[in-house]
Amino acid sequence: MPITADSVQVGDAISVGGRTLIVADLCQLPGGAGKMVRFHSGERLTLHPRSALVATRIGPPPVRAYRRRGG
Repeated sequence: MPITADSVQVGDAISVGGRTLIVADLCQLPGGAGKMVRFHSGERLTLHPRSALVATRIGPPPVRAYRRRGG
């Protein structure tokens, strides 16, 4: 399924550069600049508002995905 900065969720499996990475945490960037995505591997990716990637969503996000982060 296609995802954007608005629809990405913790637990999504995103294909980046031929690798599948699992979203561990999200942080909203100031001024509506998108989101910073942190993967379980420790890597980070900035999703700009117009970025579109393909992801797999297995089920509802874990409860901790609803935790608000500053920024």
